[in-house]
Amino acid sequence: MNTVFLTGGSGFIGRQVMAQLVRAGHKVYVLSRSNSKLLETMRAIGLDEFSAITPLQGDLTKPALGLSPADQERISKVDVIIHAGGPMDIMLQADQAQKVFRDGAIEMVRLAANIHKSHSLKHFIHVVGFKSPYSEIGNNHDGLSHPHKAPPYEQMKFEADLLIRQELAKLGVPLSVVNPSVVIGDSYTGMTEQLGGLGILVNSVRRGLMAFAPGGKKYWLPLVHVDHVAACIAALAQEKHPVSDTYFLLDQQTASPDMIELTRLIAKESGVRGPIGAIPYRFIKALLNLGIDKGLKMPKESIDFIVNSEFPLASKMDLQAKHGLQLSVIPSTLPFVVADLDFRISHGSSLYLPHPFRLSRRANLATIEKEGHGPPIILLHGTFSSAYALLPLAEQLATLCENPIYLIDLPGFGRSPIRHHDVQIKGLEQSIRDLLMSIDSPVILVGHSLGGYIAAKMIDQVPEHIHMGLLLQPVLQPLSIKFKAKLMTLSLLRFASESAIKRMLLKEQSFAGEHEIPAEYIRYIHDELSSPRIRSSTAEAMSALARPESFSFSPANWDENRLTILWGTQESNFHIPDQYAGFPAIGLPYAHQFPISHPAETASRIQEALQEYVVPNHSLCI
Repeated sequence: MNTVFLTGGSGFIGRQVMAQLVRAGHKVYVLSRSNSKLLETMRAIGLDEFSAITPLQGDLTKPALGLSPADQERISKVDVIIHAGGPMDIMLQADQAQKVFRDGAIEMVRLAANIHKSHSLKHFIHVVGFKSPYSEIGNNHDGLSHPHKAPPYEQMKFEADLLIRQELAKLGVPLSVVNPSVVIGDSYTGMTEQLGGLGILVNSVRRGLMAFAPGGKKYWLPLVHVDHVAACIAALAQEKHPVSDTYFLLDQQTASPDMIELTRLIAKESGVRGPIGAIPYRFIKALLNLGIDKGLKMPKESIDFIVNSEFPLASKMDLQAKHGLQLSVIPSTLPFVVADLDFRISHGSSLYLPHPFRLSRRANLATIEKEGHGPPIILLHGTFSSAYALLPLAEQLATLCENPIYLIDLPGFGRSPIRHHDVQIKGLEQSIRDLLMSIDSPVILVGHSLGGYIAAKMIDQVPEHIHMGLLLQPVLQPLSIKFKAKLMTLSLLRFASESAIKRMLLKEQSFAGEHEIPAEYIRYIHDELSSPRIRSSTAEAMSALARPESFSFSPANWDENRLTILWGTQESNFHIPDQYAGFPAIGLPYAHQFPISHPAETASRIQEALQEYVVPNHSLCI
């Protein structure tokens, strides 16, 4: 195994590279401006063992990378340098771009020269981008005399590419240049923390700005999953006898959706109308250059990533075959990428995920998970909620029970994509049924409101997969007929202000008063409803729950020893229907959204209910 010096370790690509290097057994020194941020990054990707990682305080824009003499000595004998540092910001100003990319490259070359002089550096790996014009030949010129028609962000990356190629050739150090295309989320979860690139197109589509797809059928947006980029870099780091080469990470154009197909896919997953045609590439580029990009909030630089040409893929294909890699885009993951980007665009980067919870995916649903021991606790949210909104409840449960906890985003809510091929409420049921059947052992199923309705359906349909069901203010009888008209609800949700949302929730007895509403909850729901996908899913669910035919339960077949209802007594609009009166019920002096307004009390009552039911050989709440 090798000793590696990595820049950009806390970035979108770098964190995945770091994880794969550690799992492969390499020792990794990581340049980091903030060690606490790096630690948070490592935990977010599921790394809990840090012994193979040594953070080094520094900065790409500073002389000698801002490394102390002691840290320079530490890395003087590394085998491999991986330079993946620098922000993904196509709006970067020229002076900033020069500092971080070109000046940073100069410092990286100096570092490589010093290491090579004392230790013989085995390999330098540089992450650039698929638009760079340079390769292994024809680099004996001054890049500054060959200006590129590119924004400062790209131009300085290209200058850094050329400079490193020229200087590493002089040193005789093998150089692998990795040229990712537009980087999207993980190939399974779809998680895409980087909102540039595809996120710009997703935002434009969901705002209704893509009635005409940019470029048309001859143009495409090359994509690559972030874990595939990391796998390629990790494979290169393992090479015993590396040779200089360039690796374009993208698929063939013929195997990729054209711009009309891609825009339609995004529109479908965003819950909006797709494009009715295409607009010529040169025309939209000219319009953006005239200044309408500011009004549209669509950077003119973003159009440059849409191309109508092929790229050399022989080196990538050889590496893929040699190491048994899968580096192609996974079509079934694209809906998760779009839903994840949609969620992040709505909420920005302000959402905090506490340790040890992390984002994941199970079956065809996005999840937030904590590992543990014993039967998993599955939490299903209601309307005007999501997995993230139930995190305070999950955190409280985690202090009381050591069980694994999985918070689920129902289809079309939170970060889960829409389930298109079913009637909406049936699609929710089928998705949770698929989830339960994918887990090896029976679970503790906890559902709130709409989630309580779904949990009751699962008790009906797959009781063998459920140790115990806890229904928190479940919807067991039809909602008001006013919610039956989906289009009316959709219109109300679309134009609702934060104050209007608060008034509506208080009127519907979601909370007993303003004092019960968590500080950030109204803002969170307002931001959530900025997504057409989530507005549509909410309106469809409420419409279904207003129809009497949706309520075909068989409580006579339920085991009363394996079910508890938690009921907020401050919601007077509804009551527990008579046919459920024989089941254990715990009253709480709160309103409908008590799992959100009073998470600690709710968790305590859940723990009490679980401790009363004992599975042979162990308690449900460990």
